[in-house]
Parts: sequence; structure tokens; C-alpha cells
Amino acid sequence: MKQVIITLGFILLTIGIITFSGCSKYEEGPLFSLRSKKSRIVGEWKATDFTVNDENYLSSTTTATLHCLSGDMFSYIISGNMNFDWTFEKDGKGNVIVSSEFSTLDFPNSFTQCTPIYMTASDIENKEVTWEISSDKEDIEITYNDGYKEIWNIIALREKEMKLSMTDDTGVHEITFEKR
Repeated sequence: MKQVIITLGFILLTIGIITFSGCSKYEEGPLFSLRSKKSRIVGEWKATDFTVNDENYLSSTTTATLHCLSGDMFSYIISGNMNFDWTFEKDGKGNVIVSSEFSTLDFPNSFTQCTPIYMTASDIENKEVTWEISSDKEDIEITYNDGYKEIWNIIALREKEMKLSMTDDTGVHEITFEKR
């Protein structure tokens, strides 16, 4: 009898391992979680990686050359940093905060003085949204107050990490978040 129970337990364990090994809901996991998808999404998230068509959107640096009024030329650098902070509340409300800071060339003054003169600009957008998980639990649907809707495919949804992807007319957007 004891041998039958051990054999039955082993068979059930084997079936469970085989069943769960191929059933990850999301491409990059997790394989299994005791927390619901909604409870893993709820919270404050900070983007650690964001690309559009494989181009980094969180920080960028570009070097270029300007031909001056005097006929000379010089090299200059344009740089920028962006932050994406998303908050998802249990009640389906949330915020999407995008902040950016850019350093760019003051072209008219640099052109006439033939030296790089930089100016900086910054901006913060805080938009209220509503959100929900799609019925198949593979997407997060975010609706902005102006009615604009984004549908992000969930690639990974862990306790402290979330990776999403969206394709629109500008290309493939991929964003990775860490929970705060």
C-alpha cells in the first residue's frame, strides 16, 4: 500500500511538472506565480529600458557638425534623457508620468559666434489613465482621459519586473519596468 501511494505521488508530481513546464502565460515568465496577474500589476513602476524599433528612448546622445557664418565648422553634442513612471491602482485607475530633459544647440547664436552654445529644456507630463487586463490576460489596455487607448502585450510579469510590447504605426515599442 505504501509503495502504491509513493508511486501515485511520483506520477502526479511528474504530470504536474510536465503540465507547468510548457504553460507559461508570458513569453519571458514567470513559469508560475501564487499572486494574481492583477495584483502583480498594481503598484508604482519605473522604466529601466525603453526602445522603439530597437532604438533607446531613455537616453540618447548624437554628435553632429555645424558650419558657421565665418565658414568654419565645429562638432556639437545633443543629448536627452527620459523617465517613464507608471502607477496602476487596484480600482483600475492610474497615472502615466513622462519626464524629459534635453540639451540641444542654440543654433542661431552658435552659427553666428562659431562656438557651441547649449540650451536645456525639460518637460513633465502627468496623465491620468484607466487600465484593465484583457480577457485572455495577455494584454494591459490603458485608456487616457482624452480617449486615446494603448494595448500593451505582456511579455513578462513578475513581482518586481514587468516587460511590455506594443506595435503601432511608429514601430515596435518595448518597455521594461521595475517596481518601486
